Amino acid sequence: MNIIIIGCGRMGQGIAITFALAGYKIKLIDIKKRSKNDFSELLINTNSGLSQSLKILSNISLIKKTNIKKILNNVEVIKFNEHKNIINTANIIFECVPEKLNIKSKVLNLISIKSNKKAIIASTTSTILSSDLSKYVKYKKRFLNAHWLNPPYLMPLIEISPCKETTKDNIKNIQEIFISIGKVPIICKPSPGYIVPRIQSLAMNEAARILEEGTASAEDIDKSVIYGFGLRFAVLGLLEFIDWGGIDTLNNASNYMSKAMKSKRFAAPNIVKDHVKNNDLGLSSESGFMNWKNIDVQKYQEKKLKNFVKIIKLLNIQPKIKI
Repeated sequence: MNIIIIGCGRMGQGIAITFALAGYKIKLIDIKKRSKNDFSELLINTNSGLSQSLKILSNISLIKKTNIKKILNNVEVIKFNEHKNIINTANIIFECVPEKLNIKSKVLNLISIKSNKKAIIASTTSTILSSDLSKYVKYKKRFLNAHWLNPPYLMPLIEISPCKETTKDNIKNIQEIFISIGKVPIICKPSPGYIVPRIQSLAMNEAARILEEGTASAEDIDKSVIYGFGLRFAVLGLLEFIDWGGIDTLNNASNYMSKAMKSKRFAAPNIVKDHVKNNDLGLSSESGFMNWKNIDVQKYQEKKLKNFVKIIKLLNIQPKIKI
């Protein structure tokens, strides 16, 4: 498997490290036209950045210090203008250039012309829709967005957002590659903010509003997330959590909050109201956002609570038990 990464910035370096850790030989290509001296400076800075990231992974005992050199040898930084034909050998190409449409459009067009038509081209953009970028790609059936979360070598989730032309085979192929290196790929349609940024933007803005209103200190707001909100959702997904507690509970809370805060941002969406109307309330009715029929509820709940206990023990925040 020949994997090429276009762009030597933070994301490009992070993805290169991810694959290098998994034993892949990665070509990290600088797309910008530079003088010999400028490229030499870029090479020094890129290698320094890669080394620094790997040293941190060594310091936190994820990798052995003795393996840093070996991992670095898996990444080759290349000047694009001197190795134009190298792109034609790639099976997968990750585009990691700055989040500017005028730059991405030119780079994607160039990549699609220089690459073989079977190569998967994945933009790592966090802001521009795959449906908007695909117009700059030749053979659109092999194009998609692959949104990595920072730092990519630690965060398991990757949001795959195909365009309408992307083939099922290409989606399946890149999913399998991600899974093989320990990642968790998910699929979402072209939509602003994907899934994670869309959810977290609401949560972060609400945290800032709480601070702005003087309801709590910044430190206590963050503690509420670290020791409350975050812990829950490390074990249960948001929709799973709603089903656990009851969709009617969310609906009632939303009605109260929207009135008390005098803001529509707390109002329940139609899907919540429809579930309540149809008495599809979650675990209690065996049907909600998910299907709970033929599930041993007690075993399911015990499994989730067991995972929760593992996390609080790991963080040394378990309840004090003296009996």
